Amino acid sequence: MNVCGVWQGVQRLAAAIANDDGILRSPITVPATSDNARHLLDYLADADIDSLILAEYSYSLITLAHARHLRVRLVPHDLFEGIRIATAFNRRSPRHTAILLARWPFTPARSYLREFTPITPQKTQIPLF
Repeated sequence: MNVCGVWQGVQRLAAAIANDDGILRSPITVPATSDNARHLLDYLADADIDSLILAEYSYSLITLAHARHLRVRLVPHDLFEGIRIATAFNRRSPRHTAILLARWPFTPARSYLREFTPITPQKTQIPLF
């Protein structure tokens, strides 16, 4: 079971992959652009990633990952931000936060992870565009 934590900072996008023993590979960091996010998620889809761990408010990454048929698991925003602030990861590079996300399934806090399920539009819903 390979899991990957992805975090998008202001200037950098970081991904950390952990295998089933919790051993991490070297984090991947790229400039935070929409093209780089698409390329990174394409790479992760080809790299046999079983679960992608994201923060709840990573809307663009969630949408892109779901379009690539990656299994997305979400961490609650309030809990995650509290841990980031307590550990001062909010002042460090995005790769540290990506590592935190990749290790999340191996901690007792894994019970807080939830599967992303897209909302299916109702038949009576009018499309916006």
